[in-house]
Amino acid sequence: MKNKITWKEIFNEFEIYIGTVVFVVLTVLLAIQVVSRFLLNHAFTWAEELAVIMFVWLIYLGVAGAVTNRKHLRIDALINVMPFKAKRVLLILDNVITFGFCAYVIFPFSELIANLAGSSAKTSLMRIPKAAVYSIVPVCLVLTCIRLCQDTVKLTREGEKELGTSKPTIDIEALEAQAQELKRQREEEKL
Repeated sequence: MKNKITWKEIFNEFEIYIGTVVFVVLTVLLAIQVVSRFLLNHAFTWAEELAVIMFVWLIYLGVAGAVTNRKHLRIDALINVMPFKAKRVLLILDNVITFGFCAYVIFPFSELIANLAGSSAKTSLMRIPKAAVYSIVPVCLVLTCIRLCQDTVKLTREGEKELGTSKPTIDIEALEAQAQELKRQREEEKL
């Protein structure tokens, strides 16, 4: 039974953990905003601005996380009917094209952030430097490029059965095995 999360797993999926924290905070923030607006007739003006900032962060962390777990958007209909070697080539080509796009977009975003930092632009309500707000974009694009390289290496080593398959969002078999183990342990404790 696997309960411990190792440092390697955290390092290899840290964008998912950070994104989860951002999502939870965003959800709580928006719930408080809705309740205060409709029940107390008071709106926190800064909450909407912070929600937009957090949503931007969540999107780009999600891009890197999707690539990490092979959950990014792609149409597999053509790939699934291809023979093994052609499928591998197409999946690697997909990663190379996505890498090229991400690498290309990093530089304009970096220039934009440098311009924002140079102009000392700040958000209208919370006065957060816009350069800090949008710095997540090139950081996550670099992270996405790293994850694409990692995935490409995995693709070169995978066999026919597991080639290009993604991790299940919820591993039912693992959960069932865990439940069976807990049931067995409880029965042993009763004896």
